[in-house]
Amino acid sequence: MYEVEVRVGRLIEARLVSLADVDEVGRFERAMGDAFAAVQGRSVVCADWRRANILPPPVAERLMALLQRGNPHVERSAILLAQKHATFNLQVERLVREAANPARRTFRDPAAMVTFLGETLTPEEKARAAQFLV
Repeated sequence: MYEVEVRVGRLIEARLVSLADVDEVGRFERAMGDAFAAVQGRSVVCADWRRANILPPPVAERLMALLQRGNPHVERSAILLAQKHATFNLQVERLVREAANPARRTFRDPAAMVTFLGETLTPEEKARAAQFLV
């Protein structure tokens, strides 16, 4: 279960709760592709994955490939993770590291994440990112 939306400028909001199988990752990938297409130029991705939990290995591998393919479209990308999901967080941090884009980071603190993304956002986009993470 996921939601992907462009509400303001080039800010893509992506909320991930679960990806049950590889087919669902494919649907998530199409939703992200549609969002990238809706944005003029490179995007800033604000992702909230706090409700997600451990991904099966085939799903994780497909998700890593999605992150890699998205790299050319991303100016900055940040994923907010929950403090209580240590194993999932390690899994996501590995995926982000292997996606090999230094503009992608993970966070546990919403304010720190908004500060990181806000360096490249307009005031309106930054306000929307903060609102999305409430």
